[in-house]
Amino acid sequence: MSEHKKPTVSVVLLAYNHLDYTKLCVENLYRYTTDVDYELITVNNGSSDGTEEFFNSLPNEKKVSFPKNVGVDRAINSGFRLAEGKYTMNLSNDIVPTSRWLKNLVACMESDPKIGMAVPVCNYSSNRQQITLPYRSMEEMQNVADQYNHSNSRFWEDRLRLVTYTCLFRTDTIQKIGGFDEDFNPGSYDDDAISFRIRRLGYRLVLAADTYVHHFGSVTFNNEYFEDNLAVRNRSLFHQKFGVDSWVASEIDDTLVALADCRKTDPVRILGIGSSCGASLLQIKNKYRRWGNSEVRLFYLTTAQETLADLATICEPCVFGSPDDVGRFFSGGGFDLIVVEYDTGALAYPEGFFQQLISMVTENGRILTTVTPETRPRIEAAFKEKGFSACKNINFYFSFGKTPESKPFLKIDSSMSGTD
Repeated sequence: MSEHKKPTVSVVLLAYNHLDYTKLCVENLYRYTTDVDYELITVNNGSSDGTEEFFNSLPNEKKVSFPKNVGVDRAINSGFRLAEGKYTMNLSNDIVPTSRWLKNLVACMESDPKIGMAVPVCNYSSNRQQITLPYRSMEEMQNVADQYNHSNSRFWEDRLRLVTYTCLFRTDTIQKIGGFDEDFNPGSYDDDAISFRIRRLGYRLVLAADTYVHHFGSVTFNNEYFEDNLAVRNRSLFHQKFGVDSWVASEIDDTLVALADCRKTDPVRILGIGSSCGASLLQIKNKYRRWGNSEVRLFYLTTAQETLADLATICEPCVFGSPDDVGRFFSGGGFDLIVVEYDTGALAYPEGFFQQLISMVTENGRILTTVTPETRPRIEAAFKEKGFSACKNINFYFSFGKTPESKPFLKIDSSMSGTD
């Protein structure tokens, strides 16, 4: 007997009513996923509009059907348990697959065994996963996506969390953790939870900004968000389980990112100081990647002990302590960029703090920091004493360096700063 050949990807398609969207999703899945070996697993989550009959008419062998809606997490997990592919894709029925969408995501996952999740960009999402492409119909969308969807590792962004309207997972990992945490069922903060669980296992989360799909948005799951204060309940539940607030932890400071000149091609070392989980530093690292530099190392001194678990997933050494002790913790220095997220107005002796940092940057290094009107004269005097000056500033954010930045200043657009 010949050995059963397992597919590369198990695509788990979940639907709850909205048969028209489901048919469009399936039609485009078949049409635009001929370049990847996959199996289709359909999950009917209690639909009453003919979805079950439609799924039964499809040629795939693996089908799950619930007589009533059991919630997104429980339903999708039932499909995950049947997956045999190396990778598992959760696909909502409000997604329209496009040219090379799955091939590109597989290429991303195959590039590094430590990538645990990969999500494409789309037209409708939070978490900076939304982009705008010019089209007015599905036919135009497919033409535009065909031009857009070319695998390019420079557009793979590391993230702390991902919104999983469709997401490629490693099957062994997703089955090991049991899929989505059903404590969050029927949904809301469930994608935050699976992001943090997988990342804390040592995996990277990647937004594959080289790949686009259309997302109608909140078709598989919408009204449930507003019932029984579900979002409020699950936000609190997330904090209980992970010790941080998901949205605060993954918040990116666009101004800091915009100030960072990321054109250096040699290996880069970045030190952060503050109380964040490192989302802004990670976005600066992504910005370097866009410029072709993937050799960027992150370090962090946090004043908030609860952030250590997440910092440890993206930084090499991260330590808990006082900003005044930064020189003791990172005595070797040699940083190309130091990002101060700490409130400089709370520093008892800002001159001494910044002079420590000056001794830790490379000859052409930069120090990014906020400066309050009250502390600005003292901080600028401390920099001036060491031959540093403000090279660039945006409102109360400053970039200090020993040599002026090349002229003209780099113009940061949305694709480079990380904003949508």
